[in-house]
Amino acid sequence: MSINRKIFSSLRWRISFAYLILIGIGFLVTNISILKAFENRQLYEKQERFRAYALQVAQVIGKDYASPDADIKANVVFTIEEIGDDIMYREGGQPTRILVLDKNGIVDFDSYNDLSEYGFLRRNLRNEYPIIDELLQGKNIDPTPLFIGDLLSHQKWVMYSYAPIVSENQEIIGAVILSTSLSDIGEILQAMQSMLFRSSIIIIVVVILVSFGISAYITRPIKSLTDVIRKMGQGHLGQRVKVRGGGEFRELGNAFNIMSEKLENLDRARNEFVSNASHELKTPLSAIKVLAESLIHMGGEVPDIYIEFLNDINKEIDRLNAIITDLLSLVKMDDQSDLDQTEPVDLSMLVDKTVNGLKVLAKRKDITLETMIEPEVITRGDAAKLQQAISNLVDNAIKYTPKGGRVMVDVYKGDDEAVVKVSDTGIGIPVEDIPHIFDRFFRVDKARSRDTGGTGLGLSITHKIILMHDGSIHVDSKEGRGTTFFVHLPLGNFES
Repeated sequence: MSINRKIFSSLRWRISFAYLILIGIGFLVTNISILKAFENRQLYEKQERFRAYALQVAQVIGKDYASPDADIKANVVFTIEEIGDDIMYREGGQPTRILVLDKNGIVDFDSYNDLSEYGFLRRNLRNEYPIIDELLQGKNIDPTPLFIGDLLSHQKWVMYSYAPIVSENQEIIGAVILSTSLSDIGEILQAMQSMLFRSSIIIIVVVILVSFGISAYITRPIKSLTDVIRKMGQGHLGQRVKVRGGGEFRELGNAFNIMSEKLENLDRARNEFVSNASHELKTPLSAIKVLAESLIHMGGEVPDIYIEFLNDINKEIDRLNAIITDLLSLVKMDDQSDLDQTEPVDLSMLVDKTVNGLKVLAKRKDITLETMIEPEVITRGDAAKLQQAISNLVDNAIKYTPKGGRVMVDVYKGDDEAVVKVSDTGIGIPVEDIPHIFDRFFRVDKARSRDTGGTGLGLSITHKIILMHDGSIHVDSKEGRGTTFFVHLPLGNFES
């Protein structure tokens, strides 16, 4: 049962069965159509021949049958026997019965008169068969096939042809009826049916084998993809599929490889994040532990050193708090793909306010902090989050710009977007590090970054906030010459 279920659930077998059903239905319809067309053609040709035979008999015996002389009239028997033999010869040995009726519908002559069981001599057919009455009235009667069963049955079926006997003065004096078996057509149809059945079976077998091979070729990429997915499910994330051919399978393979690469990168980022987070949290904890142990083992009265160590412990605790706060902010934003509420935000005023709040920090480092802000640049979003993102960018620019440097903040309208540009004359970012600057805990210069008091999460938070506002952020930097961040946000207005 499970094997059958597996076979019928296989795409390869489903394609083969689909081909089989379609071909089978096609052959069934085609064979029936061929047999029916052949049957109609054979019947039509035989009807036309026997219509001519009936007219021939009526014309040949007409003069003798109209004669009042009994001896001359008796010649009709010999004539119809000769004509019957001739018709049988033309029809390949198929016997034909010929009946001659007088004007009252009574059978005068019967080529089968020796068969008393089926004899019609002196029998009045006009009263039994309305079609005879119509014939004797001068109506044109087509040959009539009378079937018992169908063409392919083994039962007897017969066709009748009619013709009136007309005298010299154009008076109907009788009728001729020809009856012949149609078994010859039935035999031909049976032979055709057998031939079509055998050829159909052969073709269907060939189609099954070919379709099975074709379906195997078609489903091979899917099987390969399934095997790779199964390995990925076991934890081997570095899997790729070989992309062959074109069309949908190529697109599927490329999409899978892109997804696999992203999963691998995410897994690598997760491992790096855990490693970096552990390291970042361990550093202040180790410092606190060393300072605390020093206080414990310190002898004598040294209150000044106690105060210094406690201040150091307090700073490390603040650093831990900053890291944990930033981590919680990122976790919250990871769970929140969209903003809870949006409102028009005057980006010009928000950036001006943020920069003013950081001027004290710039002044301490003797850094010139300049702005060039276009008025009334409006976007939509969360003002607090946007202020946090801009503050992180400007704060980073100040931190990584040497004493006497310059930081410039511009706000202006671009093509259907608001742009915030933060540039500095700082240390710059190496080209190989630019793709990773938004990774969590990533630091270009780890020792210098820790000295500045950063957590390594500021740019990650900024990047997430900009994405939540349907914006984008990119960086242009040259090592030793400075860095420029560009933030692009959708334009908004206060009326919307």
